[in-house]
Amino acid sequence: MLNKQTDKVKSVVGKGLSYFILISWALITILPLFWMTYSSFKSNEELVRDIYAFPHDLFDNNDDEYVIIPPQLNVIPDYDIKTDTRERLIIESATISPGRRLMVHFLVKEELPADVAALKPGDTLRLSQLPLDMRVEISWKTIWFNYRSAFIRGGLALKFVNSLIYAVSSTFMINLFGLMMAFALSKMQFRKLSYALGGIVGLGYLISINSVIIPLFLMLTRVSLTDTHIGIILVYTAFGLPLAVMLDSQFISGLPDSLVESARIDGASTFRLFLSIIVPMAKPVIVTVSIISALGIWNEFLLVLVLASSEFTKSLPVGVYSFSSLTSTQLGWQLAALVIATAPAMIVYFMFQKRLAEGVVGGAIKG
Repeated sequence: MLNKQTDKVKSVVGKGLSYFILISWALITILPLFWMTYSSFKSNEELVRDIYAFPHDLFDNNDDEYVIIPPQLNVIPDYDIKTDTRERLIIESATISPGRRLMVHFLVKEELPADVAALKPGDTLRLSQLPLDMRVEISWKTIWFNYRSAFIRGGLALKFVNSLIYAVSSTFMINLFGLMMAFALSKMQFRKLSYALGGIVGLGYLISINSVIIPLFLMLTRVSLTDTHIGIILVYTAFGLPLAVMLDSQFISGLPDSLVESARIDGASTFRLFLSIIVPMAKPVIVTVSIISALGIWNEFLLVLVLASSEFTKSLPVGVYSFSSLTSTQLGWQLAALVIATAPAMIVYFMFQKRLAEGVVGGAIKG
C-alpha cells in the first residue's frame, strides 16, 4: 500500500514538473514573439515611453492633428509629379514623428473643402476635417505606418522576393537531386559502392556554411558567381543535399524491390521508373525535406551577407539587419521588419509541424 502511494506521489510530482517545464518553455518562446508583433504597431514615441504597453497612437488616429508644411521642403512625393500636376496640400502629423518628415500626406486641393484647401503653411487641421475617403485612407496608412516604412524605405519588398526565390529554387533542386541520389544508392545494383558514397554524403551533413565560408567565397569569386542568384542557390542546394539524401535513402530503401523489378520487366527505363514510381511514393519524405530545407534557407543569414554585395541579391534576413542598422532610432520600423521576416517561417511551421515532427523522428519514412 505504501509503495502504491509513493508511486502515485512520484507520478503527480513528475507530471507537475513536466507541465511546469513545458509551460515555462512555451512562455519563454511565445511571449517575445507576442511582444514583437503587437509592438510593431506602436509609434516610436510609444516604444520609448513604455516598451510593454499595448499600441494606442497608431490605432487611435481619428482626431490626430496635422501641420501644413510648405512644398519646397525636402519631402519626397508619393505620386508622379510629371503626370499628375494637380495642386496639393502637404500635411505632416503633429503627433507621430513630428518634424521628421516621416508621416506626410499629399492631399489634392480640389478634393478638399474650401476652408481646408485655403490653409497656409504653419496652420493646423484635424483628421476629422477631411472628407471621409481621405480620412479612411490616412487612418489605414497610419495603422500600418511601420510596415509601409519597412517595405518602402527599407526596400524589403525586393529582399522578400529574393528570399522566396532562394527558398523555392533551392528546395526544388534539393528534392530533385536528393531523390535521384537516394534512388541510386538504395535501388541500384552496386551495394558496396553505395555504402561508401552514402558515408561520404553523410559527412557533408557535418560541415556547416560558417566553417567553409571563406574558401567558398574565394571559389565562387573565381567562377564569377558571387553576388548572383544562381551562385547562392547552388550553395544552398549543396549544403541541403546531405540531409535530404539520408532521409530519402531511408524511405526509398523501405520500398519493396518487387516494384522496381516489375517496372523493369515491363520495359520501363530508369528515368521513367524514377518519375512514375519513386517520386509519387516518396511524397511524404518530399514534404518533410521541403519544410526543413525551406525554413533553413529562409532564416539563413551569413551566406548571403558574405556573397551578396548588392541590394539586388540580398535576402530578407540581411535586409532586416541592414535596415535596422540604418534606422537605429526607429524601433517600430525595426520590429515591423522582424515580423515581416519571421511571419512566413512561423506560418509554414504551424501548418506543417505534424509532418515536420514525423520526419524528424522517422515517422515519415513509412509513408
